[in-house]
Amino acid sequence: MNKVLVITGPTASGKTALAIQKAQELNGEIINYDRLQVYKDLPILTAYPTLEEISSAPHRLFGYLSYNDNISVVDWAELAANDIREVWNNGKLPILVGGTGMYIEVLIHGISPLPNVPNEIRNQAIELANNNFNKMCNDVYTFDPKLINIIKPENHHQMMRAWEIQNVSNKSILHFYSLPRQTFINADFEFININMDRKMLYERINKRFDIMIQNGAIEEVEALIKKFDVSNTSDYEDLFNKYHIFKAIGTKEIIKYLNNKISYNTMIELSKQYSRNYAKRQITWFKYHCK
Repeated sequence: MNKVLVITGPTASGKTALAIQKAQELNGEIINYDRLQVYKDLPILTAYPTLEEISSAPHRLFGYLSYNDNISVVDWAELAANDIREVWNNGKLPILVGGTGMYIEVLIHGISPLPNVPNEIRNQAIELANNNFNKMCNDVYTFDPKLINIIKPENHHQMMRAWEIQNVSNKSILHFYSLPRQTFINADFEFININMDRKMLYERINKRFDIMIQNGAIEEVEALIKKFDVSNTSDYEDLFNKYHIFKAIGTKEIIKYLNNKISYNTMIELSKQYSRNYAKRQITWFKYHCK
């Protein structure tokens, strides 16, 4: 079976540098599995590889989407599987690098087939989540009480997904989870996980965000929001829920700073804090899911 190398680790742990090193040593091509580095509009804030890094080894699935495009995990897995086959056909080693554990999980193990959700239902879900999230939770739990122990209220994305599925199909999302999974590729996946002292990792995260700000992260977020027609806080909340690109850590805080909702120092500290929290979740995810 053909081999795929997967590099895992928390944000700011040095995955990009290691991937380039392995690509040069093993005649490899790098394939992105970070759901935010697929966008070309926030290269600084999403720690997009530099031009020098990109020129040092072949890179795939970086910066191919515009700010107003959304991509599902299935979309990515299909593209990644095609790229992996192309790399194999080129006689090279595919090297996956990124931070979105769910992408790797789905690529390796497949995914339950879920029905397509039309924009009308999706917009209804966004409106309900914004205005009465408690009702959304009650709707989901009333429809299928088993979900009370499976989807917690703090997981907004999964709750919205469950609500969408039951409203478009009149079936619980658990019904679809019970069906045979859609698979994407058969490969021998080998993992290299970057472990780092937690204190050192947090120092790297803090320093990297400072560098992002120095390199123009605020300006690139300002340029991004100018592409949308926004005039008040509720408009921004709609953007945050509707477009994946606003999931980039620091984006919301910079927007609040630009709109005089929080101070510069608060923006910096919150962004660093959320990055550290994200790193902690990544460490847990990769520990139990990617072995």
